[in-house]
Amino acid sequence: MTDTIHLAVGLLGEIVERARLAAPSECCGLLVGTRSRVDECVATANVDPHPSRYQVDPAAHLALNRRLRGSGRAIVGVYHSHPRGGGDPSPTDVAEALYPDFIHLIVSAVFDDTPEIRAFRISEGKVQRLGVEEEAGDESS
Repeated sequence: MTDTIHLAVGLLGEIVERARLAAPSECCGLLVGTRSRVDECVATANVDPHPSRYQVDPAAHLALNRRLRGSGRAIVGVYHSHPRGGGDPSPTDVAEALYPDFIHLIVSAVFDDTPEIRAFRISEGKVQRLGVEEEAGDESS
């Protein structure tokens, strides 16, 4: 059985829009929530100068960690785009995956009517594909 990541409604559209705006370079950002539910995506600068690579701005990562302290929420993953590539993690994505519990969400085919969005967990060079579902958030929290 495949684990599934649940995203609050609207987040996939935000990520696709950021990917389209950044193209032909890769966009990137951080995913906030719990292990299986993402309720916020935070765009960050891509500080890697190469258009086919990404690196989340370390200062933005630290600032977001500070903002989330005591909230019961955490950075649970990262998203980035493959404007010219497929939706699977590249060898570089796999090699540079440092947090085994992180969700790695990749958006590709960014200019198609239906961009492809895939999610993974990457640990010690092993890639596990995750299901992706967008759903309404809990309005009571």
